[in-house]
Amino acid sequence: MPKADKKKIKNALIRFGEKFGKLGFKEKYFTPDIKADKLIWDNALAYLFAVILDQGMKAEKVWGTPYLLRGRLGHLDVRKIANISDEKIIEVFNQKPKLHRFPKTMGLRMKRACQLLIQRYNSKVENIWNDKPKSDDLQRRFEEFDGIGQKKASMATNILVRDFGVEVKDKTGIDISYDIHIRRVFLRTGLASKDDMNLMIKEARKLNPKYPGVLDNPCWIIGRKHCHPQDPECNNCPISNVCPKLVNIKLPETV
Repeated sequence: MPKADKKKIKNALIRFGEKFGKLGFKEKYFTPDIKADKLIWDNALAYLFAVILDQGMKAEKVWGTPYLLRGRLGHLDVRKIANISDEKIIEVFNQKPKLHRFPKTMGLRMKRACQLLIQRYNSKVENIWNDKPKSDDLQRRFEEFDGIGQKKASMATNILVRDFGVEVKDKTGIDISYDIHIRRVFLRTGLASKDDMNLMIKEARKLNPKYPGVLDNPCWIIGRKHCHPQDPECNNCPISNVCPKLVNIKLPETV
């Protein structure tokens, strides 16, 4: 079995990530619907909602959901959503076409998110991050919201710092997300010896201690575009020249 040169793989991933970061705005989007995408960039509550909603559906579709929700409600107002009845928010999510694969769960999570924003952040989503917190503190703040675990919290923190330019005191606490694409790339490159969240996070911290999460986006893109569960496109992969291509390794289950 080929042995992984973790340093070379790390450097190749970072170079690819930097190249992707230089793409123009139109090539970097959360959803291909320009109006829905603009809402994510311009409205912090839409961003928070998208983070919470991001499961069980393709990313491009789920990140467009806040725009559809605003259309059905007529607003994205924290206090109004916090005070809406459970029955009403579930009904809104259940209207055809359903806003999410899990309409009841996600509808109630939107309401609870707004209630927490009122209790902790004076109804302003930006107050979660506008005090220039330590990166691990910011990640923990996201984890306080119902429906946000390690994967979503690290993703949310990483996107804010990397794409939105939010300032934090350090980047040492921004981890990779325990996402199916990232897990697959970590296993096939040999960056991790088994599918274990704590092990993969630890390996990323060891490889790039000042900013472990810098490995997240390039792994996610490669996992989605090239490193497929079946028939991986190794020849087209941007890190093909350093990857040991451990394609026969047992792959993780979707979570």
